[in-house]
Amino acid sequence: MREKEPSTSVLFIRHGKTDFPLDRIYCDDREDPELNEEGEAQALSTAKLLENVAIDALYCSPSLRTLRTAEIITAARDLKLSTCDVFRERKFGIWEGLYFHEIAEQYPEEQAQWKKDNAGFRPKNGESIYDLWDRMAPTLDEIVVRNRGKTVAVVAHVGPIRIAVAQAIGLPTSNFRCLNIDYASVTRIDYGRSQNNMVFLNRVV
Repeated sequence: MREKEPSTSVLFIRHGKTDFPLDRIYCDDREDPELNEEGEAQALSTAKLLENVAIDALYCSPSLRTLRTAEIITAARDLKLSTCDVFRERKFGIWEGLYFHEIAEQYPEEQAQWKKDNAGFRPKNGESIYDLWDRMAPTLDEIVVRNRGKTVAVVAHVGPIRIAVAQAIGLPTSNFRCLNIDYASVTRIDYGRSQNNMVFLNRVV
């Protein structure tokens, strides 16, 4: 009988909710929103969801909202939290902090390009989704290889989680927005040497 190859189980966890307006582009370089009351409750629910899951390592974006989510999840565990800049949200350059209507008014041609090619479009001084993947892929690959046979958690943002899942399951990058990743949700990917398996997507309490 063929022996099953060892895999690395990665739990991708999105941070809880903040008070940052949903119709604005995030701007972590200038504003770094914290979890609001609802976000704290969401993170606690996620911690409860995972309380019987053994986690061998946890990696986290250094943004305040991800750090706090990770702190709540690890509160009852003897687990070191490792921060990784590569898991920060996608950078939108000169668009950061703008409301969507302001982008439409100030950058109508660029916005049209963005709508036409959301994954490939790169705002000035910002990143495309392809850039985001190039930024985080080497570190994620290293984490997977280092933790064969183990379960690790990555606490991050909707953009990094979407592109990581899309790449893992062979979904075209242009369709990355089809993946629904809710606040404080958990998505599990088992990374094998020859193939990957999505065990569940966007699990919430």
